Amino acid sequence: MADRQRWRPILFNCPRTGHKVQALLAEEAVCPGSARYETVSCLACSGLHLVDPVGGTVLGVPSESTK
Repeated sequence: MADRQRWRPILFNCPRTGHKVQALLAEEAVCPGSARYETVSCLACSGLHLVDPVGGTVLGVPSESTK
């Protein structure tokens, strides 16, 4: 039987449209101790974003606390 990956939903804000978007990431992509970003295909704008799999923040978008 083939190995099956486990998938984890993630919610992030699209920087182009401002909509909340849900995506699925492989469980192995989630490492709480690292600052790694995953490429996510956005359903709101059809673009690609780099998203932190732990916190859901998008690379290059200022956080709410720095606005």
